[in-house]
Amino acid sequence: MKMTTEKESYVKWGRIMAFSNTELTPELATLLGGAAGTLLDPQAVVMVGRDYRRDSRMLKRAFSGGLMASGVELIDLRAVPTSVLQFAVRRFGADAGVMITRSHNLAGMVSIKLFDLTGIEYERKRTEKVVEIAKNREIRRAKPTEVGWISVTDAMKIYDRALVGFFDDSKKAMEEAKLRVVIDCACGPISLIMPDLLSEFGCEVITLNAHRPRNPLFLPNPQSLLRLKEIVGTIGADLGIALDAEARHAIIVDSQGRIRTAEETASVNLHSRYDPDPHATVVVGSTVHPSVYSHLEKNILFSGHGEPGALARNVLENRAIYGFNDTGLFILPVFAPGSDGIVASLTVLTQMAREQVKSTDLYRKHQTFPQRLAEITFPVNKMLEFFTSTLNHPPTGYYAIDTFVGIKLITEANEWIHFHLATELNTLQIEIFDPNANPERQGNLIDFARKLVENYLTSS
Repeated sequence: MKMTTEKESYVKWGRIMAFSNTELTPELATLLGGAAGTLLDPQAVVMVGRDYRRDSRMLKRAFSGGLMASGVELIDLRAVPTSVLQFAVRRFGADAGVMITRSHNLAGMVSIKLFDLTGIEYERKRTEKVVEIAKNREIRRAKPTEVGWISVTDAMKIYDRALVGFFDDSKKAMEEAKLRVVIDCACGPISLIMPDLLSEFGCEVITLNAHRPRNPLFLPNPQSLLRLKEIVGTIGADLGIALDAEARHAIIVDSQGRIRTAEETASVNLHSRYDPDPHATVVVGSTVHPSVYSHLEKNILFSGHGEPGALARNVLENRAIYGFNDTGLFILPVFAPGSDGIVASLTVLTQMAREQVKSTDLYRKHQTFPQRLAEITFPVNKMLEFFTSTLNHPPTGYYAIDTFVGIKLITEANEWIHFHLATELNTLQIEIFDPNANPERQGNLIDFARKLVENYLTSS
């Protein structure tokens, strides 16, 4: 099998990403697995996991074969959320981890995510090195008697018990609160433990999308979030939670059906475990709304976008107590090295129980106040397509990030336009931020955003 394209064709956003079975074939996955193993010492221990999708399972087996051929020992976690794999790498003392998972918004695109011994994702340069080794076929081949072993373990049980122990001081309050929670599991492996976890804490649980899909589903998406919002309102639930299939992100719907931003959830999380030490460090995404952190008496460090694992790496290197950004990453290093939407969700619920407040009132204390807002009519069935198109082809002068409730366009001057789902059906909300707080510039950004949307709807 010949790699005829340059490494940049396979490395997207710092990860190995390509369309499965056409670009990223089993043969190529085997070659890449051998290359990843070549970067590690012989007899290194690597944990491997996948989501439920069929092509992820196919590619994980092929990649695992390449790892074993290089002499690496494998621990197969089978289907697990990425957050659990990262937790397990650190807990078991493995040398590396591999997660193979499909994109939540790009049909047919598969990611191979590589993690180091800290459980933090490889930097772009190291991922590119793996691709370069595969391209040049500079792969270490173990002797027949030294091919790597493979074993299987249930990391989900260990993660489950660790999580219960972590929130033990809030368990009584949770049991007494008897919260009603709607959880959308995004057809991911987290459905194996999340409903049971919530039940153990005394919650009444209504579960959505907890099946293994026979056809690809891309969740969460605008339609699934509106459905969650509707169900929360209809049954009078205390909280709605939408996880992605990797369980790294969590989108919260409060008791009044308002879809909350990642910054607001991060603020709730941070204050529930607030450290009074003014020298404690918090790592914040560089385009997070300032109202979330400006009042904190903390050492605030900023982390940019674009480098896989950058936020987690900054948290580790600076011994921070917490790290978060506007893409929905929540890192609580005392529990796990990577972003964990399950921990973020349970933290919101335990805070509600301890303070005996409704989720709407809890979030009201942590809400952001945009400088300028606008709404525009937009068919909900076209929103995901618009978000995906804008993410992959941002307008000149902007770069784009996925906030899991929409898309944020950012300039070099750190101005941003956030397109995201509004409360009303078939409505897109436009949120503007200008660090100089210039009303004229804010107006120009609103006009540009409206024109961008109108041009898209006209051409689609």
